[in-house]
Amino acid sequence: MNKIYSISFISNACGVRPHTIRTWEKRYKAFSPERTDGGQRIYSEDDLIKGRLIVSLLEQGHSISRLAGKSLQDLRTLFIEEKIESFQSNKMLTSVGIKKLLTHLSNFDLGLISSEMLRLRLSIGAKEFIFKVLLPIMHEVEKMYLDGKFSITQEHIISTIIRYQLSQINLPDSDNYTDCFIIATPEGNLHELPIQIADILCQLNRISTYYLGAGHPAVCLSEAVNELKSKTIVLGVVSSDKWDYEKNIIPFLKSMNKNLKHKVKIILGGGWKLNFPELKHIEDILLVNGFEDFDYMLTKI
Repeated sequence: MNKIYSISFISNACGVRPHTIRTWEKRYKAFSPERTDGGQRIYSEDDLIKGRLIVSLLEQGHSISRLAGKSLQDLRTLFIEEKIESFQSNKMLTSVGIKKLLTHLSNFDLGLISSEMLRLRLSIGAKEFIFKVLLPIMHEVEKMYLDGKFSITQEHIISTIIRYQLSQINLPDSDNYTDCFIIATPEGNLHELPIQIADILCQLNRISTYYLGAGHPAVCLSEAVNELKSKTIVLGVVSSDKWDYEKNIIPFLKSMNKNLKHKVKIILGGGWKLNFPELKHIEDILLVNGFEDFDYMLTKI
């Protein structure tokens, strides 16, 4: 074996509990780990890849009894075939679904909007639901509002239904509590939907969070960071008519820095590069231009 991994490492990497890994090994013979002199299981690089493929294929509806006995190459082939078929069918599903949602919103058919959202959420994976349904429909509704085709009430309707659907997404358990990310927005910034999505993306990437919501004064947020001992803060900083990023973010960060008691990293969602000053406790400021960039960043942590 070119690398060895503990069962806890395999468990975290695959997003399942150690008990599940042991069950796949004992009952279905999916793995044949070696053991240390102390009796601890040790897994190979191939075991890690196999575990990840099994989890992905289980999410596509396959059974563990069917997958466990397959070779690594067979699992790879099946995974590629599933990806191609899933991409083609889901692309059609989401395209038609978004058109239906816009039509229902035009007619104020709230019940049909909710049922179509539910159907789409249950038909595809959580990340795909966010990136292929929720974000596109939010962008379309915003565009139609700016064009005068939708009212502010219709924009609020779709936002409310999206919030509910986000609350219904099944999130994986996380065993990583060493650095829970704090999710919030600065005082005056009441855009809560983007940070709700950011919170879910963190958890889908098995990063634990403290979701604090919107509109925090810098001093109060610093107090929370100090007490929770978090080292990473994700701030939603999208500008609006009530909050100006370019005008407000540097004073906000300076005030936070003054009240922090340990070093932190700040991730700014929706901001852009400014002439940030050197700060004693805020040692790094990262900018993400969109949710795709944010999700990619999370996969590398």
